[in-house]
Parts: sequence; C-alpha cells; structure tokens
Amino acid sequence: MIRASYWGMLLIGSMLLSGCASYIEHELSQRPQGVNWEDKSEAGMRTLQLNKREFCLPHLGGCTGYYFGKPYHLLHTETDDTAFQKLTLDVDLEVNGQVDNSLLELNRDAIAPHNGTVVLLHGYGGDKSTMGFLAAYYMFLGYHVVVPDLLGHGGSSAQHVGFGVLDAPLINALIDSLPNREVPRPLYLAGVSMGAVAATHVAKQRQDVSGLMLFAPMRPMDQATSAMIQLMYPNLSKVMPADSIQDGVVAAMRKQGVPMAATDLLRLLPELEIPTLIVASDKDEIAPYDYYLPLESEQVRVIMAPGLHHMSLGVMDNARHEYVKAWLDERAD
Repeated sequence: MIRASYWGMLLIGSMLLSGCASYIEHELSQRPQGVNWEDKSEAGMRTLQLNKREFCLPHLGGCTGYYFGKPYHLLHTETDDTAFQKLTLDVDLEVNGQVDNSLLELNRDAIAPHNGTVVLLHGYGGDKSTMGFLAAYYMFLGYHVVVPDLLGHGGSSAQHVGFGVLDAPLINALIDSLPNREVPRPLYLAGVSMGAVAATHVAKQRQDVSGLMLFAPMRPMDQATSAMIQLMYPNLSKVMPADSIQDGVVAAMRKQGVPMAATDLLRLLPELEIPTLIVASDKDEIAPYDYYLPLESEQVRVIMAPGLHHMSLGVMDNARHEYVKAWLDERAD
C-alpha cells in the first residue's frame, strides 16, 4: 500500500500548531521537504521502461530531471518482448484511514495503439516518479511520454516552487528541445493537482496542443492549501485561522511574482480554445467536482470519479480509463 503523503509535506507540525502566516510563507518559499519519492521508485520506473534524463537551460531555472518513455507496442517491436501485451496496475492509496483501490487491467488485443505524445506534470510535493503509473497507462495506449520535475521538486535545481505558473517556460523549452521522433504529434498535456495549473500555462504558450487532461485540478493555491490542511490534519485545521493560511500563501506567491489569479483554472480554461477533459471527485475538497462543473461546454468535459480522495486521481483505474480512452478516440477521429 502507498501512503499518500506528498501533500503532507506542505506543512509540518510546528506550523500547524502556531497557525502563523509567516511560517506558511517560509515553507511555501522553499523546496518541499519530506519523502524522497524518486529514490524509492527508481527500480519501479526502470520496470515501467521509463528512461531518466536531464535537461538544462540556465536562464530558465537551471536543470531539471525528466523521464522519457516510448509506447509499449514499439518497445515490443524493438525487443520482441511480449511482456506488455497486458498492463495490470493494482494500487491502494491511504489518507487518514480511507483506502482507495485503483485497479487497471488492459489487454493489447482490445486496444489499438494511438499515436502522439503526452506530457505528464505532477502535483505539489511530488516528483516525476509519482506520475509513473499514469505514464505506463499512456505508454500502453500508444503514446510517447515526457515526465519532467517541476521547479523545486525532484531533480530540479531550482530552490523555489513555481506554483504551476513559473514552470511553463522550462517545460516548453524541454518539449521543443526533443527531436520530432520523440514527441510525435498530436501533443497532449496531462496534469495532476498543481500540475494541472502547469499544463494550462504550458498550453497558453503553445500553438500545437491538441488537448488537456486534468486530474484533480487544484483550486486556487490559497483555497487548495486550506483544503489540504483539512484533509491531512482535520483536528488541527479547526483551530487554524483561515486568514493566516491565506495571508501566508499570498505572501509566498508574491515573492515569486505569481498572482493568485494565475492559479485559478476557472479563469484560465475559458481563455483557451483547447479540448479539455477534467476528472474530479465529489469527495475531494482540494479539487471538487462541483467547482469545475460550471466549465462544462463543447470544449470542456467534466467527469465525476465518485468517492475518491485527492491523491487517488493521480492513478488510472478501469472506470476512468473508459472516459479517457473515449475522449482520446474522439480526438483521433
């Protein structure tokens, strides 16, 4: 079982006890501390056939690590390996005693490979390895995948986070640096939580994005932070002043020159004329289904994943696969 703790890295116990806006500002102004996901996941990433690389561009935040993966059906052709004729992922994620099981079972005979590339963007406090299961899913569907570390996370040399906003220039430069054979079109962007904000800002800066897939896309950073505290520390959250949380988040973002509105997907998505799939849960206060339902339109489809907590939406299961594959099939037509 995987304990979903990466959002818990956001704040430590002393901050929760003090409720101090300056401490929240301090914590959000530096690299998230806590579990090193990548060191624990390196062997698993190799098993999934994800290759670790590094991309450096000093004027855009230095260096960052990323994974690159080829579609499994192409790897099968290259190696005459039948290991990926099936994909089975069975993942349990626990938050405060609630365990969500995500079971995915796919067979090659039932899925004709797609073409294209999916860039996968992780959430706050995670790293590229937390997107490994989603990467395997898209590789099985037939896509090349590119999975970078966001600013201040994992293999990024930056010492500050980008809040999903400042990350876009480096991600775009990474995409453009790769040869066409490694990023065949169509190009899709998929983001989880804060990674959904990053995906949206990347899309704003490009003309070749065919679609966005946003899983548990977080509300504006101040609202998402308050909801995270309630999720991870339900008792202590009752004595923490909401104004202190908001003031601390705003101050940290102001240091990086990021306005709160730049993390508000309700404002950002209507500005894009890009097909978008949103997958959200009624159980998730960080990214509530009802919050995004008003965006439903010809361009934006909002899908309910009932009863799941925030972290579970970063993993694919059989039910969500049906929605995602149907949406991708429509784009391929």
